[in-house]
Amino acid sequence: MLRKIFILNIAIFTIGYSKLFTDGVGREVVIPEKVERVISTVPSNTEIIIDMGLVNILAGVDVYSEKISKELEGKGILNTDRLNEEKIMELMPDLVITSQHNLSKGKESLKVFDEVGIPIYVMKTPNSLEEVKNSIDEIGNILNEKEKSDNLKESYVKELEKLISQNKIQKRVYFEILNDPIYTTGGKTFLNDVIENAGGKNIFEDKDGWISPTLESIIERNPEFIFVGEDRKEIVEDIKNRPEWQEIDAVKNRKIYFVDEGINRPSTRVLKSLKQIKEVLLNDKF
Repeated sequence: MLRKIFILNIAIFTIGYSKLFTDGVGREVVIPEKVERVISTVPSNTEIIIDMGLVNILAGVDVYSEKISKELEGKGILNTDRLNEEKIMELMPDLVITSQHNLSKGKESLKVFDEVGIPIYVMKTPNSLEEVKNSIDEIGNILNEKEKSDNLKESYVKELEKLISQNKIQKRVYFEILNDPIYTTGGKTFLNDVIENAGGKNIFEDKDGWISPTLESIIERNPEFIFVGEDRKEIVEDIKNRPEWQEIDAVKNRKIYFVDEGINRPSTRVLKSLKQIKEVLLNDKF
């Protein structure tokens, strides 16, 4: 029944005003000029939409986005890498904004939505603080809210310029994402860019992407500071008590910190984490 309703909507939608966009995986997507019901399946995109002042257009989000705003409580519809076809159709959105992380079957995951006429726009995931600006512009364009996105981008750029460290003495930094197995960031990632702009030097910057290093390799590279995200702050005690790590400078000197969980998301709100890391590297506190 839902499919029949959406197929009927295609005809109505085509008659109305719409625009053609090319998304992050090269698909051409027809989007209504006036978008009033959006589903966002990635927290970083959800934060940008909210920071543009558009929380009211969010009809559904992923479960990780629910905690971003009280107005989103109960709107979580996705907690896996698969788009929830039934729930998305039930909510009848004007647009779904997603990312490649949610496409468990690649572009094939989008076929059913193309058949029923639900526009799915796949965003690229930013790999740097600079690329967050591109995401703000992109969301502003597809939502036809350029003035709001321009204002948000201007605010983001001003704050970023104030926070970027000019410190030439970069402290050796290790960021632990997971502890079992150990998982961290190499170079050419968003997290690596945050560390560098805060005045740190990622000890694994010579390894591209997300990596699972050995305990021994971390000992050898001897970080001066260790960070984890606030959502996994229990890792701090684990790190402090690893017998084989007691001679690592960061452990020996108790320079192990957790920072705002916004560090996990390439959006406007990462600036809080950037500020905290910078303060720690400069002053050993935040």
